[in-house]
Amino acid sequence: MSCVEHFGYYDGMEDFPEHRHTSCELLYLHEGETSIICGEKEFEIKSGMLYIIPSCVAHRTMIKSRDVYRRTLIFLNPWTYSRSYYSEPIYNLLMGFSVNEPIAVLDDFGCVDLLDKIRRELSADNLLSEDIIVSAVTEILAGIIRKANYIKNRSQSPGKLVYDVQRYIQENCGSQIMISDIADRFYISKYYLTHIFKEQTGMSPRKFLTYTRLSKVYNLLHEPDLKISDISDICGFTSPSDMTRKFREQYGITPMQFRREINIKARKR
Repeated sequence: MSCVEHFGYYDGMEDFPEHRHTSCELLYLHEGETSIICGEKEFEIKSGMLYIIPSCVAHRTMIKSRDVYRRTLIFLNPWTYSRSYYSEPIYNLLMGFSVNEPIAVLDDFGCVDLLDKIRRELSADNLLSEDIIVSAVTEILAGIIRKANYIKNRSQSPGKLVYDVQRYIQENCGSQIMISDIADRFYISKYYLTHIFKEQTGMSPRKFLTYTRLSKVYNLLHEPDLKISDISDICGFTSPSDMTRKFREQYGITPMQFRREINIKARKR
């Protein structure tokens, strides 16, 4: 499985309601103007800029220019990426430690060429393609860190226990796991797990599990051969109705409606 869960080029003119996902969102704006709203802060993005939204940060987009809005969008799984290459500054960036909000920079480090390299390798799926993808992603993330001067005065990432729990949830979210099961696996009480997880990440492990499943649903809805019921099973929901309810709460739209929008956009291309 690639660390890049989704890669797409878009030119539609839709705003998106507030939402969050466990994957990191990377967007390069080729042409147009938009804003990312995060809480009470607004981050303006113009042509030639790149932004990253760390894992689980609530945000929404608001298009400023209705004439043109061309962008490349990537969803990056921070845990899959970190298994291939681990750097504490990069991991802290992906997880939003200390700076739990979007970071936007002007591209002067060849981001467009790197995005094109990622696109080609995802399509080719050849020997060492994932290594090339990880290398290109690392260059992009390093460029963001350098441009934003991100490293200075940043706190340490959370302890190994929380990291291992996050990774376990990522790898097993398709199963009917419970928080008590996770606590038993790591030989701690579920109360201690909930306390330390929330202290270090800002959310409970149960909420993180839900966001992980919903992020997976979001990506699988782009696969036209998968039925809604199949996606519900793959992502560990108790039923399609349970998945639909939680997806609508998070994204303001049902999975079926979201898939219809994907199909409409595909036919327009």
